[in-house]
Amino acid sequence: MQISRVLLVLLSLLCTNWARAADDEFVEDRKFLRVTLDNKTVRLEALIIKRADAKGKLPVAIIAHGKPNSQGRALDYRADMYASHLKDFAQRGYLAVVILRRGFGSSDSGSQVRVSCKSTSLVERFDSDADELDAALDQVAKRDDADVDRIIAIGVSAGGAAVTALSTRKTKGLLGVINVSGGLRFQSCPKEDALVDAFKEFGKKSKIPNLWIYARNDSLFGPDLVGRMQSAFLDGGADVKLVMLEPGRADGHRIFARPDGRIQWLPHMDAFLRQLNLPTWKREDIDSAMEKLGAKDPSRAFVEGYIWGPSERALAKQKSGTYMYRSFGARTLDRAREVALKGCEKKGSSCEVVMENDRWLSPGDNARPPSEPRRDESRRYDRRRNENRSNKNDRDDRLDVDDD
Repeated sequence: MQISRVLLVLLSLLCTNWARAADDEFVEDRKFLRVTLDNKTVRLEALIIKRADAKGKLPVAIIAHGKPNSQGRALDYRADMYASHLKDFAQRGYLAVVILRRGFGSSDSGSQVRVSCKSTSLVERFDSDADELDAALDQVAKRDDADVDRIIAIGVSAGGAAVTALSTRKTKGLLGVINVSGGLRFQSCPKEDALVDAFKEFGKKSKIPNLWIYARNDSLFGPDLVGRMQSAFLDGGADVKLVMLEPGRADGHRIFARPDGRIQWLPHMDAFLRQLNLPTWKREDIDSAMEKLGAKDPSRAFVEGYIWGPSERALAKQKSGTYMYRSFGARTLDRAREVALKGCEKKGSSCEVVMENDRWLSPGDNARPPSEPRRDESRRYDRRRNENRSNKNDRDDRLDVDDD
């Protein structure tokens, strides 16, 4: 019986080793955090990811999710919907955390502050969401691998407003917040004035740097409204930099989830992290990659875009040529590898994947300088679309969760 078990384990390892070669790049901790809210013990669904080779205490990056337009969809949330975003931070050297707030997914329900068309203020609601982030950080701080003196918070949609509210607290170690498409909208009644008033109140108390990222074609929070929110926040004496992205093919409110949105806002986030003296990729990383690939200056932007691109990503190169092709924002690493290889081999020669996320799969010491890469490198690949559309951006329904 023991021999059979051993053979079964060995067979399993042999069958999965090649396809899942980079699975050990990360350590994932799926758990429930027990926190205290409103003097009650509450269970919050959480996912925590870090690099497998990370050592010591790591700065913490916590993600605050948005809100869908129905309770039914809120219950369908899962923490692993944000796994690729967590990996973006883990690859940069963080202990990356996402929690599902009360009423979402497998987290407990609770006395989350409710707002409606009759509400005249949104401050209490956003403060309530910030309470949950604060409580979660208290639990994360107990981990041996968490550096509680270096914390950043990133929020999308309603979560963006939540991290803005968090920036008014005296949360230990919180150095900056990143608000992506932040706010709260009601389906049946406008609450723009209440939203502006809430950000004005937060501006009076916020004492740490804020980075706000929106898109000009955001259907929920357009440029005029965002401008009012920023002015109100600044009038209170707060510190905020606003980035307004140019319109893409999809609704601008989707920039957090979509690969073509992430490829736009991640560089702004990296610059913000550098200004705070927090970890992210370095210029030396680009120089090292260029050297290993034997690349020349015309390809620097291409290589740089791969290094800071969204997970999951892969880089393929011709075995006996100069052409390279990158894939990013895929649902799985296997899919990123597949798209990179297909794109590279469209040139008519054999290719190999040389990088998966941040890991080199071959030394590349004898690689020749690549030619200037194509502009339409693939991001996500949707199995439901035709092969001849594989270079267009794919929408991942698993991340299509932040509607309001």
